[in-house]
Amino acid sequence: MHTADTTPPAWYRQFWPWFLISIPLATVIGSIITIHLATTSDDGLVADNYYKKGLAIHMDADALQKARTLGIVADINMSRSRNLLIVDLKSEKNQAFGPLQIALRHPTRPNHDLTLDLQPVGPSRYQASLPPDLAQVNWKIQLSAPEAGWQLHGRIDNNRNEAHLTLR
Repeated sequence: MHTADTTPPAWYRQFWPWFLISIPLATVIGSIITIHLATTSDDGLVADNYYKKGLAIHMDADALQKARTLGIVADINMSRSRNLLIVDLKSEKNQAFGPLQIALRHPTRPNHDLTLDLQPVGPSRYQASLPPDLAQVNWKIQLSAPEAGWQLHGRIDNNRNEAHLTLR
């Protein structure tokens, strides 16, 4: 009669020890990656001066109310192919608009925000050149007349070649 060798293989040749080691090892690697991302990336969503931003929101509400009182309506056309932003304004009270600014706020990255001075090209038409590398996102727009003290807000989707928005 022949006796079979019943000694089990070495531990490093078996499946279960490696499976059990892989779970904590994956956790440690994931934790290292998470710590690296948390320390090197800027989320850009937390404001250091939240009190001043709160006061600015109150001032924005007053400026929005003034635009509504004057009956100002803005049609904004954004063309990526021509790198051009055109604003057509109307007012119920035949308001002189004066110099205008438009702020394009990136939804998550404040370092991509733009503030453009609009140049008059007609009695109530203004335009500004857009940078050719403008991000294709849903921009928050703030159209304002600093001297007149009014503002209009909205969002425009720059994912298409031509985008249109009407602000009231």
